[in-house]
Amino acid sequence: MLQRYGGVTVRRAPAVEKDICDIDEDDIRVSVVGTVIKKDPIQYSMIIDDGTGSVTVFADNLFDIQSIIRVIGRPQMRGEPIIDAEIVQDFSDFDLELFKKIKEMVL
Repeated sequence: MLQRYGGVTVRRAPAVEKDICDIDEDDIRVSVVGTVIKKDPIQYSMIIDDGTGSVTVFADNLFDIQSIIRVIGRPQMRGEPIIDAEIVQDFSDFDLELFKKIKEMVL
């Protein structure tokens, strides 16, 4: 994705699809799909779980508990990984089990 800043065009790093357990400090942008298991409207954060682990996501828009969402953002390591969300998408109609099966077949 290209963005313009003051007449300069900058290419944004692509988001890499990851399981939460595989997020590490070398990642620049990640994409994860999981279920909201907790939300904190005071800190504008949610905890999502994808079956391999859980991660705290800081976002402008919070989703209800049990919602399936995709988060694209910049991970940071503060003991445990957190994601500063750039995009949060509602994946309520997404077949999470089928997604997991396809990922297993591809890997």
